[in-house]
Amino acid sequence: MTSSSSQPVKAVLGPTNTGKTHLAVERLTAHSSGMIGFPLRLLAREIYDRVVAIKGAAQVALVTGEERIIPPDARYLLGTMEALPLTRDVAFVGIDEAQLGADPERGHVFTDRLLRARGRDETMILGSASIRGLVKNLVPEAEIITRPRFSTLSYAGTSKLSRLPKRSAIVAFSAEEVYAIAEMLRRFSGGAAVVMGALSPKTRNSQVAMFEAGEVDYLVATDAIGMGLNLDVQHVAFASLQKFDGRRLRRLTVAEMAQIAGRAGRHQQDGSFGTIGLPQGGFTPEEVAAIEGHHFPPLSSLFWRNPTPGFGSLDQLLADLAQPPTQPVLRPAPEAVDIAVLKHLAGDMEVRARGGDFDAVQRLWDICGLPDFEQLGAEHHSRTIFKLWQWRTSGDGMIDPDWFARRLAKLNDVEGDIDQLASRIAAVRTLCFIAQRGDWIAGAAGWTEQAQALESRLSDALHAALAQRFVDRRLALLLRDAGQRGAALPVAVGPDGTVAVDGEAIGTLKGFQFKVDPVAKASDHRMLLAAAEKHLRAELARRAATLAEGDDSALSLIAEPGAAPRLAWHGHAVATLARGPTLVQPAIQVDPSLRRLELHQVQAIAERLQRFVAQQLARHAAPLAAMGEAAGDLFTPPRVRALLAALVDGSGTIGRAAVDEQLNALSAEERPQLRKLGLTIGSLDIFHPTLLKPEAVRWRAALIAAQQGAPVPALPPHGAVLQKTGSHAGLTIAGFRRCASGWLRIDMAEKLARQAHAARMQAAAPPTAPIAGGADHHDDQHGAGDDSEGVAAAPPPGFVIDPALATSLGLDEETRRGLLGSFGFRGVGDPALHRWRWSGLRKPEKRPRRKSPRKSADAPPRAATNGDLRRPAVHQAMAKRSHPERPRGDPPRPPRADRPARRGPSPTSPFAGLAALLAESRKD
Repeated sequence: MTSSSSQPVKAVLGPTNTGKTHLAVERLTAHSSGMIGFPLRLLAREIYDRVVAIKGAAQVALVTGEERIIPPDARYLLGTMEALPLTRDVAFVGIDEAQLGADPERGHVFTDRLLRARGRDETMILGSASIRGLVKNLVPEAEIITRPRFSTLSYAGTSKLSRLPKRSAIVAFSAEEVYAIAEMLRRFSGGAAVVMGALSPKTRNSQVAMFEAGEVDYLVATDAIGMGLNLDVQHVAFASLQKFDGRRLRRLTVAEMAQIAGRAGRHQQDGSFGTIGLPQGGFTPEEVAAIEGHHFPPLSSLFWRNPTPGFGSLDQLLADLAQPPTQPVLRPAPEAVDIAVLKHLAGDMEVRARGGDFDAVQRLWDICGLPDFEQLGAEHHSRTIFKLWQWRTSGDGMIDPDWFARRLAKLNDVEGDIDQLASRIAAVRTLCFIAQRGDWIAGAAGWTEQAQALESRLSDALHAALAQRFVDRRLALLLRDAGQRGAALPVAVGPDGTVAVDGEAIGTLKGFQFKVDPVAKASDHRMLLAAAEKHLRAELARRAATLAEGDDSALSLIAEPGAAPRLAWHGHAVATLARGPTLVQPAIQVDPSLRRLELHQVQAIAERLQRFVAQQLARHAAPLAAMGEAAGDLFTPPRVRALLAALVDGSGTIGRAAVDEQLNALSAEERPQLRKLGLTIGSLDIFHPTLLKPEAVRWRAALIAAQQGAPVPALPPHGAVLQKTGSHAGLTIAGFRRCASGWLRIDMAEKLARQAHAARMQAAAPPTAPIAGGADHHDDQHGAGDDSEGVAAAPPPGFVIDPALATSLGLDEETRRGLLGSFGFRGVGDPALHRWRWSGLRKPEKRPRRKSPRKSADAPPRAATNGDLRRPAVHQAMAKRSHPERPRGDPPRPPRADRPARRGPSPTSPFAGLAALLAESRKD
């Protein structure tokens, strides 16, 4: 069974990282043609790409079970060991990882290639030094060359997963364990790449690319990385030293340990290996010494199976496959999946009936070579084999294309989790294997293209799913960034405020306030805030300068119900209005988010906001500021100043009843000063029409809330005249007064009052005389106590007040009659006739004076008061400005003659001297 070729055979043996594969590629490309067989499809693809870079794609072929790229003029072939065509005449043949001839599942394939695969000019056997004696025995003509390892491999002991050095590979022996370790690495290091033999080459390359590019610092893999995959790994950590080999759970051999550990350190770079918390114990001292010194026990035998069975009958095929080897160093191979499927189908009646048909038996064994990619087991896998064999042995001998198309369509779904995608890829690999066989299915090239395209899409989806689950790129990025000095990574703020560092979103910047990405874990918040602090300094400084130097278009008032009044820049809050010296001079408290700025930047922003507030008040609340200025002007008559002070306290509106006594006391020279300020002295209210406009109402509500330290009340809708319900405080600020079951805006109520007085005046005037009076003087004509009609005059017969205006305002009859009654009008006769008479406004009834507590005999007498014992609202307002209320329990004040002189308001106050003038008005 050994080769009789006289051409040189070289066996290059040694541990990992000795450059064996690199040497084989050099020898391959030095010949006119050649091929190399590898243990893994992934490794075959890696070397294929390397040879293509040297010789060009037109001269290089790739042959694996699921993928075949064979240009017409290809002279170099790379592929898996099973796909290596022994009949191909080439100058060079390479057999990689020859020690796998001892593998129970695939060993017989490697043994067969070791014995039979030869090149015309050169054959190279690559493998571990443990196979040295077997090579001498089976291939006595081979020249054995031993190569030393380029770098040192040393044992690093056991460590915690969280303390593994960067650029480490963690090896586990099940998909579940791989996933669990990758998940843990994601939590505290930003994640890991995942490499398993079940991944498609595209997925595996994408995962490795992340690791090689430094996007992640760890790689979690199965023992697939031990088969020659070249990775930039500095440390290999074993998560387990046991594996299930398909039959039992066993401890790794020293050679297997060394094969995996040897991935650490490449070329001249030293590497290390160790374990991470193994419950079953770590390496023994003997194993450590063997791995570090590359001394492994020699293999005593290889597995072998008859590579050329006969197909005369089914029984002959089974017998030839069970034939024992003739050499003592070879052992019969354990039952692999293909033989298990064959034996299972041998019991079928149809297969038995055709057991003497050479073509049927040959095709049955050919189809049994379809790998069980989905790991379904011999019984389940045999159902697919049987169906394919039926098509291959009937009709045109081709597989039903409709069945193939249905299977392909069923798998065409890129949604799902990692396990679902991996399962679909395994099923697609079965279809790729079938499509590669032009003698199995018609139109193989087209089916191959479709199947490989689907595998590529599923691979992309699997890579994305693996990255999403096991890689937190943002965390990994910030961990690296935290160790750098200066803002080395680029930062970008999107139009929607999204802040991205090197393309990874860390949160949003609204105005000057940064908020961490809501999907980030709580444990990552501190790191994200630190990253924002580091990378947003320049952006925040730029925004501060823009705010301080910009125009008013970007600034606005936020007066949301239930919240404090705030100032906004581009819609984002930057300050809060608070209590100030006066109502129209609120304090401005900058938002805490601006405190990260430099002090001079904060001061510039505060000054800019103060100018904005002053400009807006001058635009929307100028009458209110004018009232305050006039109330503090010493040249304003005292009674006018007192009335204006009460109006300012009411933010520009006040009920007439509260100040009617003071209003009637105004002289003819004083009253025009109120109208000069634009005030309307109505039947029920005194107000300024400008202050009832929507924007003025908003600012007044904000000013009152700031002065009271309360939230902004809910305001009625813009343009509303009549409201059935609403916030009492908000309606009052907006200039509404209660009427029957609703609220009416005071300027509309005044409009109704003017209409009623106009009807009264028209009814009282002679038929030929012009109507006396006017809207500007009606407040003097219907004031409290008006008796211009005379006591002896006969009551007027009543007059009609047109209800059309009240109806247009939405007032019902009850509300209208109640409102007219509050104006001093009383209905006459049948309500349907809408006839009214004037009865005058009623003075509010005086409440009886409370009895004061009995004073002691030696208490000083209280000074007498002028007029009513109850102080009007205007006097109370002024008194509060001059004399804060004394707490209960204070001793009684001394007689007026003995009291010290009162201290008036500060001369700088807008209401300076107001208290003294109020006292003077009392004497008048």
